[in-house]
Amino acid sequence: MSSASDRRKSSGGDEGGGANWMDTYGDLVTLLLTFFVLLFSMSSIDVAKWQALVGSFTGISVIAIDPISPAVAVANPIPIIGPQPAAEGEDAAEQGTDPDVSTDPDETAEGQVEQNAHEMYGILNEYVMVTGIAAEVYLDEDMYLVRIVFNEQVFFETASAVVRPDAYPVLDSIVDMFRSVEHLYTMLIVEGHADSRPISTQQYPSNWHLSAYRATNVCGYIRMVGGLDPRRLQIAGYGEEQPVAPNDTAENMAKNRRVEFIAEAGDPRRITQNIGD
Repeated sequence: MSSASDRRKSSGGDEGGGANWMDTYGDLVTLLLTFFVLLFSMSSIDVAKWQALVGSFTGISVIAIDPISPAVAVANPIPIIGPQPAAEGEDAAEQGTDPDVSTDPDETAEGQVEQNAHEMYGILNEYVMVTGIAAEVYLDEDMYLVRIVFNEQVFFETASAVVRPDAYPVLDSIVDMFRSVEHLYTMLIVEGHADSRPISTQQYPSNWHLSAYRATNVCGYIRMVGGLDPRRLQIAGYGEEQPVAPNDTAENMAKNRRVEFIAEAGDPRRITQNIGD
């Protein structure tokens, strides 16, 4: 019995020992792979055969692209689409551009504003001459605006902000004037100014109040007459804070007591479009 049992054990072998041949087979395959890689690294590839091999797997013909040599690149440069920078020593005329025409939007807007102000000054100046109020006003042109200055006595009595009835025709002329140039300005500002002599009444506690009431009443009459866009009317009272002459003589103080109409053609540093456009 014992001899038969030993024979069965010897014929079955040890448990798990039957797969030892896989280790030997794996080592052989690895050595063969290494051998073929070594052969491949030492051989040269036939490009045509390689393309045929790749095509047989993918079904797509492989297109060979020759490398571009420096000589070919210089002889056939890639064209540049769009504007090209001017070469050194080449002026704008040779590039097909006008050097006097600006392409900067800010410079274009600034030029248009100055042009509007200049045109508006010419129209208003002619209107002042025709209406016969040239002796009562001072007309000034700034870079972005036109200013019309009236002395105090044209509209008001001394220390009063009530518009005199005999000033109504002058204000009517002013409305007609600015209606003719309304397409050239963005804002019409009515400013009141006073001299340095103090005032303290129940109705006007200070020069600041007096100047503000004067600007308000003038602008109120303009709105009542109509004809100008009220959304582009603005009032300001400066009291004695912005004199145009020293307050040392009666003549100079009379210059400081004034009403100004300022038509802004627009400032390119802010929005210049008319309200409502």
